[in-house]
Amino acid sequence: MTASPQSIPLSSAGYIEDPQALVAGHVVKLLRNGVETFPAWLEAIDRARVRISIEMYIFSDDAIGQKFSEALARAAQRGVAVRLLYDFVGCRATPAAFFQRMRGFGIHVIAYHKYRFWRPRLWSLIRRNHRKTLVCDGRLAFTGGLNIANDWVCLADGGGDWHDAVIQIEGPAVARIEATFLRTWNRRAPRRLRLDPARLVLPAPAGDVSLAVVSNTELRDRFAIRRAALHAIRQCRARLYLANPYFVPDRGILRALQSAARRGADVRLLLPMSSDSMILDLAARAVFAPLLAASVRIFRSRAVIHTKVLAVDDVFVSIGSYNFDHRSLAYNLELVVNVVDAGYAATVVAMLDGDMAASEELTQERFARRSWFGRILERLAYSLRQWL
Repeated sequence: MTASPQSIPLSSAGYIEDPQALVAGHVVKLLRNGVETFPAWLEAIDRARVRISIEMYIFSDDAIGQKFSEALARAAQRGVAVRLLYDFVGCRATPAAFFQRMRGFGIHVIAYHKYRFWRPRLWSLIRRNHRKTLVCDGRLAFTGGLNIANDWVCLADGGGDWHDAVIQIEGPAVARIEATFLRTWNRRAPRRLRLDPARLVLPAPAGDVSLAVVSNTELRDRFAIRRAALHAIRQCRARLYLANPYFVPDRGILRALQSAARRGADVRLLLPMSSDSMILDLAARAVFAPLLAASVRIFRSRAVIHTKVLAVDDVFVSIGSYNFDHRSLAYNLELVVNVVDAGYAATVVAMLDGDMAASEELTQERFARRSWFGRILERLAYSLRQWL
């Protein structure tokens, strides 16, 4: 899968921690929010003829969830091998009967780390599969931050209109994304439902975009995504945009962002005013003061920003499921795609510029006026970050 070094400019490869991981030959597309992502996913499922590999942290039994359930059922009934891996904790609000109905239509469904109260294992409870990937026929792949739930449906259709982003990929790295799924799937599936990743056919080059797929595993490479992000941040010279819903960075990431701003780079954070976790919001605010002091600009959106994107200078974009918090760092299975392409980077930056223009910028003077009680709560929440 690895592209030859001659096919990738050295200046661009410098943003990648391991340039040998770059794979050339892709077409990529940015899908924004549920309004663009859900139709693309449903179309890909309806066009699939051989197999579908899908993993979701949240798969809800609501209107959009039922649409996907019906689409997967249609695929299974026309002979497509459908493998669905959902996270047990992420889908704790989804009735078991919802997934059982899917099994009745011939969909192969497995819960990741299903918790059994008669055999309690704390480690399996806190280690979750947070990835959101869809691969159809081994030729088209999607990954990003969206789950299948009403929160990502637009307001006009009665949804929560959470802001998010997904990358659509055609080309050789599609096999790497599906192989990552299969390694997790095969450890839990009956032998008859397994598929050896070595049997996947490598898709032919489809375009001229180079990218690297970075994922962690259950037992090793826990910090692979963090290392890749930290390397890119340290290479920043002109501009760095970071959007994340649960921004509780460790001190290494915090120092790297401060250093980039002090070098004169335009460093901006795009965060939600309030996420769905009050304690994580408090912990995030604990790092605002040192960032603002280093001239990092912080934009907070009244819409829920669930986007998980890092854009560096005019060429590098990392997009996937990874949150800048301890859970993603140490416990969750995550996957990101690191793209080296000026055209794609410009599209992503334009999306983030639009979201920041509709957000409220937090100033150092305004933030300094918060109460002492609030500061105490922030420090307490941040001190508990490894347990959140």
